[in-house]
Amino acid sequence: MDRRKKYTQQVIQETLVELLKDRHLSDITVKEICEQADINRSTFYRNYLDIYDLFEKVEQELSEQAFHNEDLFKSRNRLLEVIYDHQDFYSEFFHVGLESHQLNQMMKELKSQTASILKKQGTYREETFETEYQYNYYGVLGVVKKWVENGCQKSPQELGKILYGIVDRQYQNGTQPK
Repeated sequence: MDRRKKYTQQVIQETLVELLKDRHLSDITVKEICEQADINRSTFYRNYLDIYDLFEKVEQELSEQAFHNEDLFKSRNRLLEVIYDHQDFYSEFFHVGLESHQLNQMMKELKSQTASILKKQGTYREETFETEYQYNYYGVLGVVKKWVENGCQKSPQELGKILYGIVDRQYQNGTQPK
């Protein structure tokens, strides 16, 4: 991708994030983005299908910042840092309730790695693993959503230590229900 196109996309994305500080995604128009970014509509539509496509591309780029390395256990901590640094965006992300393709892919990988670790430890239980994993996934997601809604009062490191400590202890101690 050439530098000019990348710069234009960056300006458009930053404009959306700035507008999200005051309003919901559904209240923002392409016209507003174009005016504030000082571009014309055709430039916007050369880069994005619509506002929702733009929103998803911003989320994809933020997720890539968090998951840029192969160690998904380290990436989960980086994800909290990215969310903390982009609270306005993630506040709207949780409000809109869109699915993150990036996050879903990461969770599949993390699930596979977790199952592999548990098998090595001898604590893997096929009959309960799926339910346990879903319980942890949606529990963590709910806590992160509430954290964002409350203005991220704990640091990402504090929250990560608490959240992932709970999950890690569950699996390390073999406390899964029998």
